[in-house]
Parts: sequence; structure tokens; C-alpha cells
Amino acid sequence: MPINNFFNRLLANTKGDDKEFKRWIKSITGYSPINLNLYKQAFRHSSSSSKTNFLQKSNERLEFLGDAILGSIIAEHLFNLYPKENEGFLTQLRSKVVNGQQLKKLALKFGFNNYLKATLSKTESVKSSAFGDAFEAFIGAAYLDLGYVKTKKFVIKNIISNHVDLKELTELNNDFKSQLQIYCQKNKLKLEYVLISETLQQQGKLFKIEVRIDGNAYTTFENFSKKIAEQKAAELTLQQLNEQKN
Repeated sequence: MPINNFFNRLLANTKGDDKEFKRWIKSITGYSPINLNLYKQAFRHSSSSSKTNFLQKSNERLEFLGDAILGSIIAEHLFNLYPKENEGFLTQLRSKVVNGQQLKKLALKFGFNNYLKATLSKTESVKSSAFGDAFEAFIGAAYLDLGYVKTKKFVIKNIISNHVDLKELTELNNDFKSQLQIYCQKNKLKLEYVLISETLQQQGKLFKIEVRIDGNAYTTFENFSKKIAEQKAAELTLQQLNEQKN
């Protein structure tokens, strides 16, 4: 009997959690989810799925799909919204809307952190793209569950129109190296980008760059492009400096 009671309570808790999860999904999309397992998968980061149950798929495939769907929705929306702007303007603005930091900000605003299943340290969670990846995976899950038309409708109406300031993004300077250089010059600090390692991989050379300010190590980033690694390291350092202020 005690074992039966335990499993009955466990089942009741799971149903209660699912009910709350469904309500939360509907609050974002405006639609009741049909296949709840798709959304559960969207929040299963690879760091978690590999350490719990290898049969449970991570959100990586949904992230891949969601990235494409979100990019398509944003591209069409900007194309219609700015009929006189050229391809360069539209491309830059789209990349600002769907970049990792913007998606992370949206994910946290909608409470994705309450559902994300990931095994990350405190330091890793600050630098990680897990929140932005979950956001894209959520879009992928919604597309498979609701179809393109409904997904497009809630993305534009409930997310972009209400939570993304396109005017602000058009004026945003994404040259993080320049921003960090200005900050350091203003505060009379010495800024360095140090090449920590350069390893040959199958895809090419992998560069690991570290930002140092007045000799103090801040953040590192790896990429097959040295320029991108420096830009991302500068971006993460600016975030760290802002967090220290607050």
C-alpha cells in the first residue's frame, strides 16, 4: 500500500505540474498546447539530458528548427514593416532581434529559467547560450505543435510587438570591441586581447581569446574566427562590468 500511495502521489504531482506548464505555455502563445512533450523537450538542455536519461532527447534539434522558423518570421515582418529599407539594413536588424543576448533577455523575461533543465554552474549559466537556445527550441516546438500561421501570429503579436523595441535596436551599436575600448579609455584602463590557445580542429583553427583589463583576466571565448572570438569576449566582458555596477 505505501508503494502504491507513493506512485499515486507522484502521478498526481506530475499531472499538477503539467497543468501549470500548459497554462504557462498558453499565456505566451495564446493557444493550448496539443503535444506537451515537444515543449518539455524544448527545455531539456544537452547538459541535463546526457546526465539523466540518454533516451530523453535534448532540445538541440528543436533549437535548429526554431532558429530557422524564427528567422523566417522576423525576416518577413521586417520586410513588410520597412518597405523602403535595403537588404543590408534588414539583415542587420534581423540579426539584432535574433542574436543570443536578445533571445536570452526574452527567455528570462518570459520565465524560461523556471522550466529549463540544465546542469550548469553559476559561472557557466551567465555565459551560456542555454536560455537563448531554449527560446529557439520553444519556437520549434510551437511550430510542430501549432503550425506556422499560429506560431507567426504569437511571435509577432505577443513577443515582438510587446517586448522588442525595434527603434532602439536600429540605433544599437553591436561593435562590442569599440564599446569596451571607449569604456577603458574613459576610465584610463589598459585593454588587451590575449590569444590563450590556437588548436587545429577538423573544421579549422580554434582560437581561444581572453580579455584582460589592467592585467586582470575577465572573460574568454572560443571561435574558429579570431575576430568573432574577440567580439564575443568583449560582449561578455561588458556584461560582467555592467553586473558589477549593479
